Amino acid sequence: MSQSLTLIVAGDLNQRTGGYIYDTRIVEALRGAGHSVDVVSLAGRFPDADQQASDQLSAALGDLPDAATVVIDGLAMGALPSVIAQHAERLTITALVHHPLGDEQGLSDTQQQQFHQRELQALAVVSQIIVTSRFTQRRLKALADHYSMSIAAKISVVEPGVDAALINSEIPASIGSEPGKPLRLLCVATLVPRKGQDLLVRALAGVTSTNWQCDCYGAARDAAFAERVQQLIEDNALNVNIQLHGECDEATLIQAYQEADALVLPSWYEGYGMVVTEALAHGLPVITTTGGALDETLPQGAGLKVAPGDVEALKHALSRFCDDAALRDSLKAGALAAREQLNDWQAAGVAFAKALSHAPALSAGSQFAPDWLTLREEIDFTFRSQQLPGKAAQWLSARTQAPRLVDLGAGRGSNMRFLAPFMPLPQHWTLIDHDAALLEEAKASAKSLADQSAITLETLCVSLDSLDHPPLQSAHLVSASALLDLVSQTWIETLVTHCTTHQQALLMALSVTGEWGFTAADGEPQADDEDHWLQALFIAHQQRDKGLGDALGGQAHGALVSALEQANYQVEQVETPWLLGAGNRSHQPLMTALINGWTEAATEQAPEAATRIAEWRERRTQAVASGELGIWVGHCDLLATPLRAE
Repeated sequence: MSQSLTLIVAGDLNQRTGGYIYDTRIVEALRGAGHSVDVVSLAGRFPDADQQASDQLSAALGDLPDAATVVIDGLAMGALPSVIAQHAERLTITALVHHPLGDEQGLSDTQQQQFHQRELQALAVVSQIIVTSRFTQRRLKALADHYSMSIAAKISVVEPGVDAALINSEIPASIGSEPGKPLRLLCVATLVPRKGQDLLVRALAGVTSTNWQCDCYGAARDAAFAERVQQLIEDNALNVNIQLHGECDEATLIQAYQEADALVLPSWYEGYGMVVTEALAHGLPVITTTGGALDETLPQGAGLKVAPGDVEALKHALSRFCDDAALRDSLKAGALAAREQLNDWQAAGVAFAKALSHAPALSAGSQFAPDWLTLREEIDFTFRSQQLPGKAAQWLSARTQAPRLVDLGAGRGSNMRFLAPFMPLPQHWTLIDHDAALLEEAKASAKSLADQSAITLETLCVSLDSLDHPPLQSAHLVSASALLDLVSQTWIETLVTHCTTHQQALLMALSVTGEWGFTAADGEPQADDEDHWLQALFIAHQQRDKGLGDALGGQAHGALVSALEQANYQVEQVETPWLLGAGNRSHQPLMTALINGWTEAATEQAPEAATRIAEWRERRTQAVASGELGIWVGHCDLLATPLRAE
């Protein structure tokens, strides 16, 4: 489904910085997919906005019709919360945040606080937020907590892509320096304090090997800083070894990547670090810092990372790279392996469009991408109970009317497709979900059902925070699959009261119990202290508010059973764990997705432990990939019927 939207940016879109390149590539990808995108460039001073900047943003938003979809780059909106607030109710505004404005290097404490607070004020009123890394997602939440300022909007992560020609091998990997020639180090970054080129010069000055050359490309956006870097080069007699080339065109930069042996990015902080991914797309190892998102952007084995600002550690890393040919070969192999895992800009555009199309009814953590739903559907069908749907069908058959069934959190319609063959005909389904795109897929997939003439279907795109919808009032049976862990005790009580009032049956499938772990080839549980630690973080994250109150997570199933029994319902339960076998290749994609999901949740819960969590993920992913371990995940299915039928 095509969309029409307006992107508002500060200044010319064609600026060669990471943020502007991201915006440009996303616009190209969206337009290539058939979406209509109008770009509005604002004059004035940003991000410390002057009156011209304020007037320009106000006029741009004022020119848009009611209910228009508008994406505003964070640089253009972060310092103008009052302008955003004037139009927030009339327009659907999405904030595109590359990194918090107050995290820029060189700000005083007062300036930093002002930028943070103004940006949070603006973000408090937008419809939704898109960020370019999970680090920035966590950072915004941490800032909101620090300043006691609420962000109600959903925060989606759409990471940058790379040129498809690179990952499709149409453009070959970098060849590096010629034999016998100096190693070529490449730094691609604008000359501003945050990028740390001054640190790089100081570190290179301490490298004892002289078998290297460093080429720095990037516009001098801070004249005083650029002058200081050049002075450092001269003071250390490195004029021959280090060249500041300034800004260049794309062809020159591609050639520089092709001839380089490594990318060096000494940044204090990055909201993502697109140049790192760009280097990996060229098969180029990276020497960088752990500043901001960089620790996560650069995968293990594809480069070297040091603490930001640590000149001595950076010097040591550069010396190792220059002196150790075996290390260079190993990192090159790691970069080439990482290259195979990258996504292109087209995929980023698809993800961006989906983020825009998501209704903001549920918060982050309650959204499910179609690829995840596809991965789990076959496994769900294999392990869920067939006995309980059969009994539900018997209960419905005793009624005189054709059954009306409602599926909550229906997504792509998987639960309906499983249950429909069990139920008496004719039957009418209402699928309810907050995601319009998934409901469209559900309608399309329903065409594959047999007896289509006897199965009718409608969809309802609304939030589940209310059950006051006509189809729910007239339903005979209410169903859901893999939903309960997202809801609160209050929501469960509301659901039971609703079903009791209307004497409805309830069929809930694959409700997680909160238990999961790893198994050996013989099926025996395998766990260590790190597994228990990670699971505790995941459970804590699972109990966050997902838009329906404080989520019960694995406790929800038991809470529902208790509430139903108190309401005089007959309750039948069946344990339906996923048993994903060690060495089962058909199960491996889902097992990998599970490990990644647990890792992401744990990292959001404890961002300070990101490195430890990443090490756990790598170890467990390798064990699953080698066939050493499988995974089990606890679930329960439930059928509840009123003891007194109508």
